[in-house]
Amino acid sequence: MGTKFSDFMKELQEETHREGPEAVAEAAAMDAQFALAAALILLRKRRGLTQRQLAAKSGIQQSEISRIEGARANPTLGTIGVLARSLGGELKLTAVATGRRRAAPKAAARQARAKA
Repeated sequence: MGTKFSDFMKELQEETHREGPEAVAEAAAMDAQFALAAALILLRKRRGLTQRQLAAKSGIQQSEISRIEGARANPTLGTIGVLARSLGGELKLTAVATGRRRAAPKAAARQARAKA
């Protein structure tokens, strides 16, 4: 194992891929939780609010906010939306192609030829 964090992350990614699609999906879900947590923490701190103040403003318990920010919760879209609006933001979801998996090009080509 390498001594650099980037080496560790590369090794972890390779191991995840070797374990198969289920492990890859689980890792992607964890990435999404950590990204959400980081975004909420950043927005809350930019607004100069503590978790307790955000709880009072949003109506969501401080303990739940703590779990979300610690990536130990799986909040609903409604909860995330309430937090975002309470912080003066908005909830935006974007589905982005990762390039890892493409639609079956051979099947698409066969369909196109069949129509021609």
